[in-house]
Amino acid sequence: MKKLTTISSHRLCVLLFLVLWLAYGAAINSANLLDFDLQQIGVEAMVERGHFYLEHSLPGHRQSKGDVFTYRGHNYAAKQPGQFMLGAMVYWLLHKLGLSYVDNYLLSSALVTFFTTSVVVAASGVGIFQIARELTAPCENLTHRVETPRLFWPLATASSYSLGTTVFAYSGIAQHDALASGYLVIAFYLLLRLSKEKARRPAAKALLAGLFLGLTVTTSVLPVFMVATFVLYFLYLRRWRLLPSFLFGLLAGLLPLFIYDAVNFGNPFLLPNFAGAAAFPDTFFYFDPNNLGDKLASYARSVMSYAPVVVLGLVGFSYYPRRVKRDPALLTLLAALLVLVAYVFNIKSDGDCQFGPRYLLPAMPFACLGIVGFSYLATATQRRIAGLSLGLAGAVSFSVNLVGALRGAMNCPHGSNAFWQRLESLQFTNLAYPLAPWLLLPLLLCTVLLLWQLRAERKANC
Repeated sequence: MKKLTTISSHRLCVLLFLVLWLAYGAAINSANLLDFDLQQIGVEAMVERGHFYLEHSLPGHRQSKGDVFTYRGHNYAAKQPGQFMLGAMVYWLLHKLGLSYVDNYLLSSALVTFFTTSVVVAASGVGIFQIARELTAPCENLTHRVETPRLFWPLATASSYSLGTTVFAYSGIAQHDALASGYLVIAFYLLLRLSKEKARRPAAKALLAGLFLGLTVTTSVLPVFMVATFVLYFLYLRRWRLLPSFLFGLLAGLLPLFIYDAVNFGNPFLLPNFAGAAAFPDTFFYFDPNNLGDKLASYARSVMSYAPVVVLGLVGFSYYPRRVKRDPALLTLLAALLVLVAYVFNIKSDGDCQFGPRYLLPAMPFACLGIVGFSYLATATQRRIAGLSLGLAGAVSFSVNLVGALRGAMNCPHGSNAFWQRLESLQFTNLAYPLAPWLLLPLLLCTVLLLWQLRAERKANC
């Protein structure tokens, strides 16, 4: 019976991953591929030009839309190199198969995005689902207590994060913050598994957790303090025999960053943001009460407007029972949220031309885990009310971010309401969806299979 349950659980996770991945891929559109071509320019430079700087790349495309600085006579992206390196691995294979940006930019860039950001974010959605299953209150039968978590709350949590937050709007862009957020979720899931004494293959899990934490920093500096929090959590576990594996994985994840910095800036520890500090001083921490107050107000409005499910998630943390609240894993999550907020609220930049609160992307998956707290409500009526509230907030969040995913996430002029702006453009803007013709039918099939599997799981468990 246990083996059958494990197989069923794996099948459910695979189907959930495929549904999310295919949905993200089908939503990839020409607006994002053209507006965010800096990411593709960096990939092309590595594969076709054999260098990291951006000159002489992608003829016909603008090459200085911002976030580019000059260092010792060359132009570089003011981004961590992880997004370019991962994309280069995919584009190298596509190029060998005969595709190129110059001959077919939309299809090539869509495939690079589909096999990078879309894959990682979909995998992180499954990671959130699995973490939520660990946290959900046990299911109750009429006569006895069954130690199998209910699927409603884990699925609601995973769906809220994957389809109801700003990550959905950025899932079709080869974008550093979305990638890093996905890496961070996967790393924490592995750490959570390591916290169990009977974890299978602990050395492999420790190595992979370190690797994904290292890749997070290689890809984005935004969640670097969150990474530090998770490293401290690993040390708290006192799995000293696993420390060499963890550190080796961490170093392997950071190594591409060190190589990139050494080759381009002559110092393995000189990050792009610091090399271009004169051009981009607004991303450095500084404390100013007025700035802090402005950020608190603007991010509160933005979260309520673009992802109200995140607000419900934060409220849900209060419903966890005391024993769960005191769990080091949950305390680590809350600490990670606090350090990100402390950084984001104390810099000048708030993410130019963004769709929703982009700088809070790494916090959104962990904030959504608060939704699981509603599973601990005392009565079925209270849980139904919480479920209904979540359904309403989720519908709003999904609608808003679906528009962002389908119509583009570059929202200029900065400060305008991206949702209404995109709705107004529906009547006169024609967009291409390069992968949709190939992905819609598999998406429909996988969705049906997922619903069928959920029906079987419900009968077996609760």
